[in-house]
Amino acid sequence: MVGEANLVSYDLRGEMNTASARRAERVRHLVRSVGVELDGGARVSYFVEPAPGKFRRNPSLQGVQVSNDRLRTLTVPAQTAAKIPPGGLPVEVLRYLIEIGPNIEHG
Repeated sequence: MVGEANLVSYDLRGEMNTASARRAERVRHLVRSVGVELDGGARVSYFVEPAPGKFRRNPSLQGVQVSNDRLRTLTVPAQTAAKIPPGGLPVEVLRYLIEIGPNIEHG
């Protein structure tokens, strides 16, 4: 019985790590989805990802005032995609993602 209990405990721990990794990847997908509409209608990502899971503000937005009316939700591919409403993310969520983006950790 003791061996079975350890096996179950090990399996649950593995599932928790997998679930945690999926949640983290969904958050990174949401951060990648934050976009800005520039004058002329072009949409660019708010963040660049110089290394997997490391985010910083897109240098092409230097000098651009990013107001709420310019924020957009971009469609970006992901292996573990977050559920995004058909109309895009609310502005409050986009602002929150901008706030946490540079501070999330990979892995």
